[in-house]
Amino acid sequence: MSDPLSLFDRLMAVKPVSLSVNAWTVRAGLSRSALQDIKRRGNASWDTIQKLLDAIGVTQAEFEAGARQTEKEPSTDAVRAPYQAFRGQDRPRDIPVVGTAQCADIEFTTDGEPVAIETMEMDMGEVVDYVRRPASLDNRRDIYAIYFVGGSLEPRYEAGEIAYVDPRRAPSVGSYVVVQLRRPDETEGERVHVVLAKRLNKVTATHYELEQFNPPARFRVERERVKHIHRIIPWHELVAF
Repeated sequence: MSDPLSLFDRLMAVKPVSLSVNAWTVRAGLSRSALQDIKRRGNASWDTIQKLLDAIGVTQAEFEAGARQTEKEPSTDAVRAPYQAFRGQDRPRDIPVVGTAQCADIEFTTDGEPVAIETMEMDMGEVVDYVRRPASLDNRRDIYAIYFVGGSLEPRYEAGEIAYVDPRRAPSVGSYVVVQLRRPDETEGERVHVVLAKRLNKVTATHYELEQFNPPARFRVERERVKHIHRIIPWHELVAF
């Protein structure tokens, strides 16, 4: 009698062939090492398994059956309802999703008190997936997308949810933004590594005031620390055909 499949092998049995392991964990809003951790330990929490299955649109029954999947759109739990407006349409799937992962919190000061702010690791040179291009972005080849990790903007944006990002149009107060922080690099001088996905509350000559919801916090980031600040496109603009 053959040995039963490990949890890792069972997950690999339902993974779409066209989806990389890295893209899968990013889409699920998990650490990039999540699947390797499962392989090493031989187990995982049901919450982790559910996030992985939801990210590829696989039901519990399909998982138990162990049937190889063709790649599906992210599940409705992982995207906002407006995304359904162009799911399934004959739209090119050519907007790159850049690599994001969980990252250690950074401490900022608010009213003289230190506060831990959730960050994401982002590699602009790593494309982990492609998502559909809504008609409203047909003439925009500079748009990129991210999968949210962490829950600092919940319930507005949840872990695993898609966000389309506009690097050209300047954000206004009240916009949701991706703030790319400068980081010294011995080879390149500096590079973007850590980003903040937050709400922009205020702009001054010296700093940006940002907000996260979970846990609630407002804090300042000095302009000299910011490489770029990019606007997250609201859903109502994406579906305005």
